[in-house]
Amino acid sequence: MSTEGSGATRAGGEGIHNEDAFVVEEGLGLYLVCDGASGAPAGEVASRVAADALEEFVERAEDALDPRREPVARVIVERAMSYALRAVAEASRDDDELAGLTTTMTMLLAHGRLGVLGHRGDSRAYLLRRGRAHLLTRDHELTQDIEDPADDDDFDVFAVDLHPGDTVVLCTDGAERVVQDPSIVRPAADLTPRVLASRIASLAHRETPSDDATVVVVRVRGDKEPGWLELSIPPRDTLFGHRLVPA
Repeated sequence: MSTEGSGATRAGGEGIHNEDAFVVEEGLGLYLVCDGASGAPAGEVASRVAADALEEFVERAEDALDPRREPVARVIVERAMSYALRAVAEASRDDDELAGLTTTMTMLLAHGRLGVLGHRGDSRAYLLRRGRAHLLTRDHELTQDIEDPADDDDFDVFAVDLHPGDTVVLCTDGAERVVQDPSIVRPAADLTPRVLASRIASLAHRETPSDDATVVVVRVRGDKEPGWLELSIPPRDTLFGHRLVPA
């Protein structure tokens, strides 16, 4: 089994600042959304710092560890979340204008049937299976008044069993209502991750244009299931002697 994913984001308001960030790294099995906390300074800085730190940590960890084993994958996710919080705390300490930086983080590390989720804040993860949306995470109230944000370990880490055909959706709070909409959930399995992510972000922006809306869609594929770009069309020869082979 493998996963393929795509992300989309729409800035709220006048579209100048987007406090959300996302990561799609199919080679690492890493998928992530972050949302710089509303009302905090430089939310876009917090989300980007966290996203970059998480990706950096997972890339280094996977060179040395086997994330296909659940205990190891849990450790990677736990340490990645802690590492990202420390990176945000350091950015906050290095610049007085950035004091109080904080962000949500919802990540999926997926390998085969094993998916491990790390979650902090009110971004969300949903599992779309057989035409129904199942909420996997619980919202947290972010703490902004602790002395050292690096000491804030209020995040969840847990495993989920993935099946071929499953769709996991990670989203910031600006998109959560749309993800649960039956008009999105029912046809989800028939849409590519790119199309579904774009559709959710666009619809969320249309419904609540003042909010940033970010979504990452992850599709779980069986070993014998062709990817969306692997069309089941045989090669054919043209009249000009060229041979067309589907990508």
